[in-house]
Amino acid sequence: MDELIDPSLLAMDHAAGETPSPDVSSSQSNDPVDSLLVGGRGGSADAKGRHLVGEDRGEQDKQADVWSDLNEELANLLLSNQLPQTAVSSLQNLLRENASLKEKNGKLKSLLGRSAKAQRDAKNELEQMKKMYEVCKADNDRLEKRVEVLANRPTHMDLLADFETNFDRAMLSIGGSEKKSQQSGGEDAAESSLSEPSMPLYDESPYGGNFNRVSGGDSLLLTELNEAKARIGHLESMNNAFQSQYHSLEHTHKSLLHEQQSVKNSLTNCQLELRMSKMETEHALRTIREKDAIVREMQLEINLVTQSAVDANRRAAEGLEVASQVKEDKEYVAGLEAKVVALQEWALASTESKRLTTDRCRGLEARVEELEGVVKKITSGDVEFKRLCSDGSLGADIAESVKSIASHKSAGLSGATSLASGNDNERILWTKSSSLVVGAGMVGQAQIELGQVQIEAYETVILRYKIDLTASDLDCYFSVLKGLVDDNPKTRRVADACFRGRHVQGGGGGDVTGAFAKQNACTLVWSNERSWVRPRTVKWTVEAIAVV
Repeated sequence: MDELIDPSLLAMDHAAGETPSPDVSSSQSNDPVDSLLVGGRGGSADAKGRHLVGEDRGEQDKQADVWSDLNEELANLLLSNQLPQTAVSSLQNLLRENASLKEKNGKLKSLLGRSAKAQRDAKNELEQMKKMYEVCKADNDRLEKRVEVLANRPTHMDLLADFETNFDRAMLSIGGSEKKSQQSGGEDAAESSLSEPSMPLYDESPYGGNFNRVSGGDSLLLTELNEAKARIGHLESMNNAFQSQYHSLEHTHKSLLHEQQSVKNSLTNCQLELRMSKMETEHALRTIREKDAIVREMQLEINLVTQSAVDANRRAAEGLEVASQVKEDKEYVAGLEAKVVALQEWALASTESKRLTTDRCRGLEARVEELEGVVKKITSGDVEFKRLCSDGSLGADIAESVKSIASHKSAGLSGATSLASGNDNERILWTKSSSLVVGAGMVGQAQIELGQVQIEAYETVILRYKIDLTASDLDCYFSVLKGLVDDNPKTRRVADACFRGRHVQGGGGGDVTGAFAKQNACTLVWSNERSWVRPRTVKWTVEAIAVV
């Protein structure tokens, strides 16, 4: 029994917190007799073990979900300024202690369950070993009885001695000797011949009957002697065969015992390796869970720092803007105060000049009416105009005015032609500028609409942009998307783009054609997803330009 159950293995099972039932079942499943003795116990034990492992995993998953939900709730409370940072830290410490205590409680429960299960399995195994010991003991008794029976059988020497004794008796009976003699086999051959009368060796019959009987007896004895020798040789061959078979069976038995011992040793090693691999797997899973919790905490801290940095940048930008506006307002008010006196004098002078200008305009209106009539007459025919000029019916000043009007009209037409055919092919429709803070690992965007502008049929609208980053050593990735695109990664990924992911370091600029092809609008996207530490402050300026 001590060789069948190794106490060191049981001690290692209790120390590692593992149950030896799967290993025992696996070792018993190799022997059909043990499997028949065990019956359905192994399957139920394995099913219970799998059920316990499934419950442990389900509890661990539930604890992980509860931990993530609590972290999200704390993050929301901290972002909404409902709880201070110290309270959140203390709550996180309490949650960690609660989780560790729950884990220890679960481990203790599982350890108690496994120890009880191991005790039951050990008891069942002990009962099975007792049954096996009784069966082996019965087989041993049966084999010992068989060996005793085989040992009590007569050997070939005993058979040969019996044959010699019988042969001597036969010879004495043939010789008709009545004397008692001691034979080589140690037995008295004359005891059986006392009751029978002795027969003479030679019968004095005239027909020779005694001689025939003696010759017939000799032939029978020789035949029996040959048969006895053949039987002795057959028995010796059978004995040799039995001995060789016994030796071969003994050798086979020893080899089988050696193989059984080696298989038991290999099975023990496999069980130990399995336990070690399970312990290493649990340790690796525990390490992964701890690292996951650490990464989540770091991500939460990074998000909080990024959000606070964005809020600080926004407040700083608002403060700078308010300060610049106040400064500009003060300068503007001082300039207005300096110009008030000049404006008052200018108002008096403008009133006087307005009166003079009104009088002059009245005179000019009368003259314009007269000139309009002359122009109408000019349109009726140049001959009549020449005639009037030659007759002197028109004044010299009117004629000069008409000529000047014609010259001004032709000059205006030529000036219009030169403006249309000038070298300036661009026309700025509007200009927009702003700034944006893109947090670490985040994406910022701005939507630009073309608006109500007048565009000729022969003009094309292009978008001219200029980007400046606060630090020249920082970079980001710039994209221009067509139309109004929502702030959603999936929508940005499927939207049409003029270009995507253009690397910008320090600043840059350029022109984009077809940016307002959809919805008369476009979306500017700045990506800082590849940075997990520093945010990006972007100042941008865009212009809508109509190009001929």
